Amino acid sequence: MRGRVIYVGRDPDLPAFLSAYGTGGFSVSAILPEKYKGEPADLLLWDLDAAPISDLVPAKTRLLTVGYTEQAAFRRPFAYADFEAILDPARAGDERVLSTATREFFSGDSRVKLSPLEYDLLSALLSAEGETVSAARLSRVGGRDLSPHALSVAIFSLRRKLDRLPDPPRVAAERGVGYRLIPARRR
Repeated sequence: MRGRVIYVGRDPDLPAFLSAYGTGGFSVSAILPEKYKGEPADLLLWDLDAAPISDLVPAKTRLLTVGYTEQAAFRRPFAYADFEAILDPARAGDERVLSTATREFFSGDSRVKLSPLEYDLLSALLSAEGETVSAARLSRVGGRDLSPHALSVAIFSLRRKLDRLPDPPRVAAERGVGYRLIPARRR
């Protein structure tokens, strides 16, 4: 077995969707939020649309949030590779994961801790899937209203943190337009 995944939430379609992962070596189960009693798992997917995160979550459990909110680490539907990247980074290859619970960006066994602003910027860039995100849109992430200078400083800080990772993705400036994230393998 590759890992135990527990979904905690109320989405009637998601448990059936997750059960398909059982064939890939993942043991998948679903629990309603009021029934969750701290069961151990390799990965706990907590649906923020259903309930706030419980204090019963075991300390060493990897926790990712799901839902339709801007703060969710995964936006439904998410991919099989998302499970692989968290549960078995060596098999996942070059998968990268952004964690909402800890505001960390994982690349294999390496990770960097991000400030709230850096997290919001990286989340917006990742969501664009390689497309350019306008500077105007990035200056408004997380309800902020950043000046062009403040945005440049924040992007510089994000680049410095990503550069700590082995083979990091690159934040590229598109002069007069905005920024885009270039995955390491496309350089």
